[in-house]
Formats: sequence, structure tokens, C-alpha cells
Amino acid sequence: MASLLSYAQAIGSMLSLLKIKEMFSTLPDTKLIEVHGALFFKPTNKKRKKIQYTTKGLFRKQAIVSLSKRHIDKIIKDVNMHVFYINNTLKNIKSLLRVEFIYACARGISINTNNVPTPSDLITIERYLKSIDGINNNEVFPPCLPQSKSYLKIIGISYIQLTGNNTTSEEVTNFLSY
Repeated sequence: MASLLSYAQAIGSMLSLLKIKEMFSTLPDTKLIEVHGALFFKPTNKKRKKIQYTTKGLFRKQAIVSLSKRHIDKIIKDVNMHVFYINNTLKNIKSLLRVEFIYACARGISINTNNVPTPSDLITIERYLKSIDGINNNEVFPPCLPQSKSYLKIIGISYIQLTGNNTTSEEVTNFLSY
């Protein structure tokens, strides 16, 4: 189905075609029309890619390592070198995991990766961190994946029933399932 142009759109389209003709005077008319169409008319049959702004669950493509402040500073000082060597070590064991960047967090470092690290990847990262000169092996805790715990606080249910007994968790579950 052809789309109809308004008068202003048609005039603007003609003027732009004339400007293209001035700029490329040696091109044949058929090519000028192709250039004009490519510049000003976008195909309508292409679907726009929908961007996801939220993710479900935790961002688990990272490993968190607890370290002391002085060890954090030592690693962050030469962060690019450490990313390079960790990636080389992972490549040598034929792992598909790659470290994208490392940054300091509250009680250690966060190592962001391209995939969720496997237990063997976490062991490899731990071995590398313990091999860095000046880092005490006893102060490097094993890397772990992020974890989260959520709680639900229920308001408006009495702790004590009319009979004088405490409310049980089964009774709350039954109440919520209505």
C-alpha cells in the first residue's frame, strides 16, 4: 500500500531531489531517484528492535572477591594488566569465560565477566589473585557469585489469635492463599 504525502512533504521531497541533482549532476536520473529514496524514505517493513531496560534476577555475570583495602588498591592500580592475565589463564584452561573489567566495591573487588562463572572458573580466578606478588594468600577469600535474600513483612495479621494461641506460619500461608 502506497503512502500518500501531504503537499508540504511532496514539495520538500522535490526540493531535496533537486539539491541531489545539483550535487551529483553526472548521475543518471534512475540513480538520483535511488539515492533520494535511500536518504528520505525509510522502509516500513522493518521491525524495530525492542530494548530491554530491566533484567530479571541478579546480575550474576560477575565474581565478588573479599579483600583488604591494601590488596584492593594493589589490584586496582594495575587493573588492565590483571584483566589481561586472568583472561590468558582462563584461555589456557579452554574456558569460554572472559573478564571484561574489575572495579573496587565495598569489601573487595567485583570481576565482571561475559558469562556466569563456573566453579572451575572461580577457582582459576582465586589462584591467579593468590599468585599476585605482595598479596597474602590467607587474606584472599574464594570468589563467589552475587546472592540476594528477600523478605516479606506481613502487616495486619495478629500475632495472637482470639483463642490466646500464637499465630503459626501455616495459618498465615492458608490466609494468604484465599
